[in-house]
Amino acid sequence: ASAVNETSATVEEVRKTSEVTNQKAKTVSEKSQAVNQVVKSGQTSVEEIISGMNQINQQMESIASNVIHLSEQSQAIGEIIVSVTDIAEQSNLLAVNASIEAAKAGEFGRGFGVVAQEIKSLAEQSKQATTNIRNILTDIQRGISSTVISTEQGTKTVATGMKLTKDAQEAIAVLSQGISDAARAGIQITASSQEQVVGMDQISIAMENIRTAAQNNLEVTRQVEKTARDLHDLGNNLKEITERFRV
Repeated sequence: ASAVNETSATVEEVRKTSEVTNQKAKTVSEKSQAVNQVVKSGQTSVEEIISGMNQINQQMESIASNVIHLSEQSQAIGEIIVSVTDIAEQSNLLAVNASIEAAKAGEFGRGFGVVAQEIKSLAEQSKQATTNIRNILTDIQRGISSTVISTEQGTKTVATGMKLTKDAQEAIAVLSQGISDAARAGIQITASSQEQVVGMDQISIAMENIRTAAQNNLEVTRQVEKTARDLHDLGNNLKEITERFRV
């Protein structure tokens, strides 16, 4: 009976330990699931950031393409201005020569001289206009160069950001996998602990049955011993009676 009681006490301790383990496993599993939700939210945010950076990168590439096209157009305009400047200078030279010839013609060349003067004035205006346009184009080309540099820097920054974001995404994916594994392990531990608790309960019931049976056996043994003593006494009495008859 003492051994049975000790075993029952041990089973009860194991059952309580299993219950504590079961509760801790549940807590770990719940916390792991909560953290996993946060990680999934982080993954969604990272994916949105990557999508936004891809859009920015596409916009930067579009800007770069437009800037290159604008640079080509400004160069073409510059070439046209050079041609216009050459024509204006030639027109100015022709106007000067025409004025000289008109002066030589005297009264007959007066009208032609007026036209030559107008051509000269127009040539000067054209030359001045082309100078102004050339200055504007110079400013535009400087702006284009600055924009190209900024675009290149922006593209590099976006590329760096993309790399860092993808690295973060990979790290989060690894973390998510680890947390998921931990959550699954927690669930398995919870299930195993629950099974242990059920098993310990069954063992406790079995030990209680054994203790009851042992007590019953003890009582039966006592009754058997008493019966044996009674039979022994009865045997002695019968022996004495038999001895008397022999005399």
